[in-house]
Order: sequence, then C-alpha cells, then structure tokens
Amino acid sequence: METIEERAKAFCENNICVDCGDRKNCDRGCVGCCIPTFSALEWLIQFGKSEHTGLTRWHDPKEELPEYVKVVEVKYKAFNKIMMAIAFRLGDLWSGKNKWCIDGTSVRIDHENILGWREIQE
Repeated sequence: METIEERAKAFCENNICVDCGDRKNCDRGCVGCCIPTFSALEWLIQFGKSEHTGLTRWHDPKEELPEYVKVVEVKYKAFNKIMMAIAFRLGDLWSGKNKWCIDGTSVRIDHENILGWREIQE
C-alpha cells in the first residue's frame, strides 16, 4: 500500500494544473490540466474523505487475508464478546489452516473467530 504522501503527490500531479499562468481562472485548456486552483480545496477534501474510508476499512478474512506475519489490527469473537487486538497471521504446516497470534504474547486466535482485519497505518 502506498503512503499518504505518495497518494497525495499522485493526486496533485493528475488533478491540479501547474501550467497555467492564471491558475485561479484556469480554462482547462492546457495539456494535463484538470482542475483550477480554486477548486483544489474541494478536490482535496474529497481526497481526504476517500483516504479516510480506505484507511479505516475492515477487510473480510473470508475474502482477503494480510501477508503472513504482517502485524494488523483484528476484530474477533471470544467469550461471546467482540474483542480487538494487534495480531499477525501464521500458517499451520500440518493442517494448512491459518492461525492468528496476538502480537507480543503466545495467545492464538482460531481463524474461524476472526471477524475482520485492517492495516495499521503510520
């Protein structure tokens, strides 16, 4: 996953006109010109909202799994409650099933009990 800085740079390169002499009243006539500067604030607000959505999205472990041994935030069921922890996924060599370990402990969580996971951001 790209960093926020990398995504913001790509957004600005693709959407903000840097060629116009009068960027505030850009007529979008330049090659690569997409939005005038006065509209940039609105676009950046939308960019921030889309970034927030992407960064806070929970992934369904039935559809998508993190890389092995990558530390992520997990939501899981235990003792008839929904719990949250920082954990990583391991594979069991004999059964081929996924096992999750709570980071910094020897506590394991069965894959069937994982309700969702999301990346830990900077």
